[in-house]
Amino acid sequence: MKHIESSLITLKAVSPIHAGSGSSTGAVDNPIQRERHTSWPMVQATSFKGALRAHCRSQLGAAALADPASNARNMINWVFGSDSSDYWDEGVKKATFGDIKEDRQWPENLAGAISVSDLKLLFFPVRSNIAPFVYVTSPAVLKRFFGDLTFLGFEVETVPNVKGECGYWINKDCGGDRVILEDAVITPNQEVIKIEIIRKRFAGLDRILIVSDDMYDYCVTSCTEIQTQIKIDPKTGTAQSGALRYEELLQADSVLYGVITYNHQVGETLKAKAIKDWLRENVQNYIQIGGDETLGRGICQIQWVEPQGGES
Repeated sequence: MKHIESSLITLKAVSPIHAGSGSSTGAVDNPIQRERHTSWPMVQATSFKGALRAHCRSQLGAAALADPASNARNMINWVFGSDSSDYWDEGVKKATFGDIKEDRQWPENLAGAISVSDLKLLFFPVRSNIAPFVYVTSPAVLKRFFGDLTFLGFEVETVPNVKGECGYWINKDCGGDRVILEDAVITPNQEVIKIEIIRKRFAGLDRILIVSDDMYDYCVTSCTEIQTQIKIDPKTGTAQSGALRYEELLQADSVLYGVITYNHQVGETLKAKAIKDWLRENVQNYIQIGGDETLGRGICQIQWVEPQGGES
């Protein structure tokens, strides 16, 4: 795949995330998005890209977006692709698409200059006996993460094999001959696995435990947060009939990551590096993703990571 610039973005959930997959006939009425082949939690690229666009629109402000003299509205279209909510300035549209004959309409769609991946789960918090929670990951998760890092130009390390009810602490022995994860028991190996890129890029995370792929699958399938929601009838003060539902959430403290690549736009008038710098300038510190925004869901702390070692 051809691209000019790239970034790794990591997100740590400050509040639970509900990136919904629609209604379900199962026990949970509103489940979260999951990968088809693994059933691991994720946030689809469409949801993430929409959140980035909404965040940038909010960051730039309604006044700048409405001001004909401002280039904010056009920049949104160049970066994320044209959309009816961000109409083109006529002069910029002509400069972008060239002269159009009277019997033809302006192009309705312009592909954006960025390519956004799904947000993949890297570290999943699980209730434990040795601390309020332990972060779990698995060999399959780490191998996929390292594959994405290799694509971006990072140097990566080997991943240990973990079988059965064994486990390995990453970078620091957090103690305990037995670690209870919900109702599962893990016996950590005395050997601590040193993974330098995790030590550098996730320095604020403690208690990261590599478990087997099967154990990880159990944790992310059975240990997500389920909340009950009801609607109260204001006349009776009791729950309305049929208004009880169960919603699944990816709990706070979950850590996800995604890959963003950048290309030139408007021929090569708008360089990929300028687009990358613009996005990083407007997306800093925190972002909201997923649904239930008015309930405080989906607030995430973000960090940009560059192959050359720069980060913010």
